[in-house]
Amino acid sequence: MKRFVETEIATMWIEKDILFFIWKEQAYIDLSGAKKVVAQRIRLQQGKPYHILCSLKGLKNVDKDAWRYLANEGTGLIKCLVLVATTPLEQAFSKFIITKISTVSTQVFEDIKEAERFIVHNLLSAKSK
Repeated sequence: MKRFVETEIATMWIEKDILFFIWKEQAYIDLSGAKKVVAQRIRLQQGKPYHILCSLKGLKNVDKDAWRYLANEGTGLIKCLVLVATTPLEQAFSKFIITKISTVSTQVFEDIKEAERFIVHNLLSAKSK
């Protein structure tokens, strides 16, 4: 069964041992929104760490306090973070995220299918060890 959560600023679900996280169009994240979305994600994960595939499409602004929160407290239960960034703004956000999140392995792709293949390959590699 696919578990699914939708908030005012994001949609997330777990499928095939991957947590998919999609920001909603024109999403503006302040500290309050960051705390809410992280709490919802943690609740969805039910204590289990996941590889997360996060599309930055739709993300328009993240305030400084929200960035700090997401880069620190917001990294709980993340095995690996795979970002999908296609526009120049999304690419800029992804570079900022990589510099701020040092505790979680992070990769960036321009294509969501390529990002998903990367995670599936990592999951299969981890299971064979």
